[in-house]
Amino acid sequence: MNSTFYNLLDNSVAEVTRREPTYTSAFPITVSYEEMVAAYAQQPTCSTLPQGLLEEALVEGLAYVARGWTKSRQTSDGSDPIAHFLCDCIVDALCASQGLLALQPHNGCSDSIVGVLARDFSERRTPGGVSYYVRNRGIHPLLLINATGAPIAIWKQFLEDSTHDFKIILPRRRGSDPFRGGLQQHVSVETDSADLASILDAELLERTDILAWCNGARVAIDLENRRSLQMSSIVLLSPMLKGIRGVIPSPSNFERDLQPLLDAVCKEPSLAPFFSKEILKQPTSPDWGRWANAPASRAQTLFALPAKEHADAMMAMLTDPQSFINIARRVASDESYPMDQALGKLQTRTMLILGADDSIVSNQLVSTAMKQLCRNSISKVALSSSGHYIHDLQYHYFRWLLTEFLENLQSPPGTARIAVETLCGSSANDWTRESSRSADRLAPAQ
Repeated sequence: MNSTFYNLLDNSVAEVTRREPTYTSAFPITVSYEEMVAAYAQQPTCSTLPQGLLEEALVEGLAYVARGWTKSRQTSDGSDPIAHFLCDCIVDALCASQGLLALQPHNGCSDSIVGVLARDFSERRTPGGVSYYVRNRGIHPLLLINATGAPIAIWKQFLEDSTHDFKIILPRRRGSDPFRGGLQQHVSVETDSADLASILDAELLERTDILAWCNGARVAIDLENRRSLQMSSIVLLSPMLKGIRGVIPSPSNFERDLQPLLDAVCKEPSLAPFFSKEILKQPTSPDWGRWANAPASRAQTLFALPAKEHADAMMAMLTDPQSFINIARRVASDESYPMDQALGKLQTRTMLILGADDSIVSNQLVSTAMKQLCRNSISKVALSSSGHYIHDLQYHYFRWLLTEFLENLQSPPGTARIAVETLCGSSANDWTRESSRSADRLAPAQ
């Protein structure tokens, strides 16, 4: 096995230890080699591998990973979810090492977000006063729309990575502090979108790609509706689209727990300090003892977590009372926005990236809404053993997905960890059938 194989496995183990540094010493991994080899041998990518190489890679890869695990053991009655995750990673690393998959390891960050922006970006301002950063290198314009109120440090790997050619445009969103996080004033989707349109005008961009995370997806979709002729492609990363008219609600755990608090603060803002204080008291690490004998629940909890160094920052928008009030207003405003109509108008080629274990947003609602309302086909990519923070914890996959869709102009292939499908709902089918009938009417008689 070559260095690509082992470096990718280092990235995979880091997905675990960055979430919970004690995990590898607290819990064992249990592996069934026979079950694993038989399962992966059926995958299309693995069918081209030399005979015996798959089994060799699984044995060698698990031995390499186990060096950092306090306990590991073999079994004949199935493997735990963490072992399945590691084996998926081993198979993808093997395919990458054999040149079958353009997945590359990443070495992480070496500077603070302030240092990255100071060194690699220039700050600019539109005639209307909207501030934004532009990367000093790169040839493919890419407008990055962060989650409302989230600090941008979680994007540090992408912003610092010198090996890609994206000319990143990073807005300083109105009412948000990009470094501390939080929302200092309530701004509507339409106002946000108009600000971003002014940045495109200031940069004289004829075409650009858009990358939007979480509730930034709402702004991206509105901007596409306004400026579809300027859009080349859109990537929606773990989008939050709760509250779409005509789509059956299916809230995530996070949305279900938070919504009553948001509703209460909208009615009575004076409750915000109490709620913020209570949220601030919550531990950033789960009580792992609850799942000592429940490996499936334990793994699902782990996969949903952010990296430990970002855990506090990801809640910053809710731990400041004034920010909590503005977030409550923004959520109510977002859900009054006619997203059903906006999705129906979406024309630009779009890729949807979902973490299979995301507990913050509802993958089911997003998939249903796009299948039900969009007229264009959507490339849906689901990454197993990942949550809401793919651009950080699974950066090596995230970077590869962007390259495939935005630079190579194709949907990424499926891998051991990645499932790909095309969402083409009833609206798209109706539009396709109507286009076909129109073409038939215009065709010359035979």
